[in-house]
Amino acid sequence: MTLPDHWWLLALVVVVQGLFFVRIGVLRMRGKGVQPLARSAQAALAVSGLAGLAYGFVQRDPLFFLGQACLLALYYCMQRERNDLG
Repeated sequence: MTLPDHWWLLALVVVVQGLFFVRIGVLRMRGKGVQPLARSAQAALAVSGLAGLAYGFVQRDPLFFLGQACLLALYYCMQRERNDLG
């Protein structure tokens, strides 16, 4: 089995988004509310979403592309709700 082209984009997406998933899971298991993210963490999440879009585009994977687009749209709506954007 060989690595796909642009595997490093996929690795970036999996690592960063995986860390956010684990963070939320650990906080929920401890019974704590999820705290707002720092600006640097928000930027990392946005960059990983864009990297996922790029990976889906270069691999011509419409499902992966659509999933990352939905993630970015959800992220944008959440930020807008908090009045951090526009």
